[in-house]
Amino acid sequence: MNRKVPLVIGYLGIFACSLAPFSWAQVRGRDASKRAQWQASQKAIDAALPAAGAKWTLLFPTHILDERFASAAVYDAVTNRLIAFSGANFNSVPNDVLSLANANGTGTANWTTEIPDGAAGSPPGRTFHSAVYDEVNSRMIMFGGCSFTGELCSKYLNDVWVLTNANGVGGTPTWRQLSPVGTPPAPRWAHAATYDAVNNRMIVFGGDNQSLIFSDTWVLSNANGLGGPPTWTRLSPTGGPPEGQDSATAVYDATNNVLIEFAGTMQGFAADANSVWTLSNANGLGGAPVWKRIIANGAAGSPPKRDGHIAVYDSTNNRMTIFGGNSNTATGFPQHNDAWVLANANGLTGPPQWARIAALGPSPAGRTSAAGVYDSGGNRLMIFGGGSWEADFFSTWVLSGANGLP
Repeated sequence: MNRKVPLVIGYLGIFACSLAPFSWAQVRGRDASKRAQWQASQKAIDAALPAAGAKWTLLFPTHILDERFASAAVYDAVTNRLIAFSGANFNSVPNDVLSLANANGTGTANWTTEIPDGAAGSPPGRTFHSAVYDEVNSRMIMFGGCSFTGELCSKYLNDVWVLTNANGVGGTPTWRQLSPVGTPPAPRWAHAATYDAVNNRMIVFGGDNQSLIFSDTWVLSNANGLGGPPTWTRLSPTGGPPEGQDSATAVYDATNNVLIEFAGTMQGFAADANSVWTLSNANGLGGAPVWKRIIANGAAGSPPKRDGHIAVYDSTNNRMTIFGGNSNTATGFPQHNDAWVLANANGLTGPPQWARIAALGPSPAGRTSAAGVYDSGGNRLMIFGGGSWEADFFSTWVLSGANGLP
């Protein structure tokens, strides 16, 4: 069974997406006067909201993209840019690189095509891949996903590519394919990936190939293509694995070398989880890795079970924020638009505790498989695209106060 059902190229994306209380069918129709009216309405609502507290803001970029579902994105704090690669639009799976200037909503947002669809030397277009970011060297590291033939996912991937000069400051963004040594992970999509910037290691967990759900954990050393040959190593943790293994999320606590995993689909594709697990020594250094469940599956006070959500991490305050996703239930596949914060997320500083964020103002519509990034300096979560049973989305939203602290 393929749970990633909102990705139906050729007809799903032609429906206009509804973002309460606005209808982007009117905004995106390239009608400048209507777009200006809706933008003025949004600004009036924002102005009426209190200055403090978490708040959603819908961005109005000077250039509006087509829908984009199951893309991957990173955030460059130096230039305040969201950098995205591939994903599906309403009738294809392009392999372009896009960037959104002023992505955190503090200036006028603007989308730019950095590498056009079909450019020579680019990776194949794909969905449900992962991307992590080496901010010091401005390198986006992309792994896996599924490439398409026409409207069908036709090939699962385990290739690794690096986008050099990703933020455009040091030169033209350019793709380079890596050829890691060692046995690689099996080809997959819908896996989780995090990055240890200090040791230049990418950590990959789970995913599936529509026949199997993977529960393995891998580390790619020299992941940005610098410092030596990139090398794959499979970890052999004790404990675990987490109940949720496909379309789960993971964030990384670099200070303690702990990966924090949340939710995802369980073996058999039939149900989702909402447990929280940590993996110690997650980068493969410092000792034997150990899975530990810090919040049980189904525990009271947890977010509803889900997959295909977003998770980001505030390392300063040890808080993980999650948004959206899809519930795989016996009665259907509803998409969520809720945001939650897990305090004491690594389980080392006190009991982890969930709290739902009561954000002010209009909120994004429920969605799955959006791209999400975090501005730690401004404490802002940015989401782009995604899909639901009714629409694929092209909108970009910003959640200020994203860690739930005043």
